[in-house]
Amino acid sequence: MVDHVHFERELTLLKSDVSKMLFLVSESLNDAIESLETMNETLARKVLESDDMIDELNREIEEKAYQIIARYNPILKQLRYIITILKFSNDLERIGDLSCNIAEKCLFLSEEKIKFEMLKELKDMFGSTLKVVQDAFKAFVEEDVDLAFRLWKFDDVIDEMEKKIRRIVVERIREGNISAELALVYILIARDLERVGDHANNLCEEVIYIETGKNMKEFLRGVESGSEGADS
Repeated sequence: MVDHVHFERELTLLKSDVSKMLFLVSESLNDAIESLETMNETLARKVLESDDMIDELNREIEEKAYQIIARYNPILKQLRYIITILKFSNDLERIGDLSCNIAEKCLFLSEEKIKFEMLKELKDMFGSTLKVVQDAFKAFVEEDVDLAFRLWKFDDVIDEMEKKIRRIVVERIREGNISAELALVYILIARDLERVGDHANNLCEEVIYIETGKNMKEFLRGVESGSEGADS
């Protein structure tokens, strides 16, 4: 009984660490986006500096998870839960890396003295991607499967945004209305945001698994049959 109590307490602490990491990553992505919108080099450097903290927290979560596994030898269901937490943490770490990529574009544009014109479509993608990550945070903290599922379905929208930006940039190149350097920056930013969306999509799948014990294929079968509560 004591071991069970200690095990549950350590799992709660592990989940608390993941919540802290989620907050840091969400803040980093928000700062990266704002640094580009305002061409704020100080904010961009803050994003790069905060990445070390995110990486360290990811390592701590991994270490604690392996210690829990070694100490308690959890049953298969519990082991899957811990492994899913590890996947969640790794996806967060990758979003942190992609936030750094975006912040680096701000520094590159400033150093090269390239004027950055914010595309409406890119601004829309900024907003949508940031909201998905922030709502994934909410779904995790509030254990909200319905929200996680709605966000999971939104991934195709972000993919289409990336494709639209690519088409617009290619058309501007053909018309001679954009420099090669700026065109590349637009395309790379959109690609980074699309990848953030992919990792946020993974976060949603992981929330669903943590709360229901079902992978997406199993969960979708339940939605189709009406046995799951998520809105279709």
